[in-house]
Amino acid sequence: MRLLVVALIFLFAFVALPARAAGVHRCIGAHGDAIFTDQPCEDIGALVRPEPVPAFGATNPQRVRVHAHDCARTVDDLRHGLEAALAAHDVNRMAGFYQWAGIGSEESASLLKRLQEIANRPLTAVNLIHSRRPVDASGFQTVASTRTSEASAIELVQTRSDNDSTPARTGFALSRYMDCWWVRF
Repeated sequence: MRLLVVALIFLFAFVALPARAAGVHRCIGAHGDAIFTDQPCEDIGALVRPEPVPAFGATNPQRVRVHAHDCARTVDDLRHGLEAALAAHDVNRMAGFYQWAGIGSEESASLLKRLQEIANRPLTAVNLIHSRRPVDASGFQTVASTRTSEASAIELVQTRSDNDSTPARTGFALSRYMDCWWVRF
């Protein structure tokens, strides 16, 4: 009889365990702190906390998110890639479009910090800047300049922060290296 009671207790505990675990909500409080509760996050004035992503090479490959991109073959590809990286506030994706060739480790640390500041700002627009069309001595555009000029730079138009709508403009020079388009300061 005693063995039957102990077995029933373990059985009820085992059956109740998944039900209780399913009722735990992972939330983020107003100050960014983690909150684990049995109430929905919205009921306590918190945001739903996303599930953590396992490290690369984890046993569940369906949950591993790896962002890899081919180089920007056109200036428009570069502009769209930068726009997506900045909209996501993802400095790593943004840095993937930067031409790091020839930059030392000390300079790269300060450069990455500068890119992080840019990535944190709200994005308004990513504009291609085209070279000025040459004119002849009389002030008329030359025949060669009637074709669309190639972009020579990219300008990021952002605001300083969510609370400060002061425009912040950042210019990048464009360079072609290894058959790809890159940005540089």
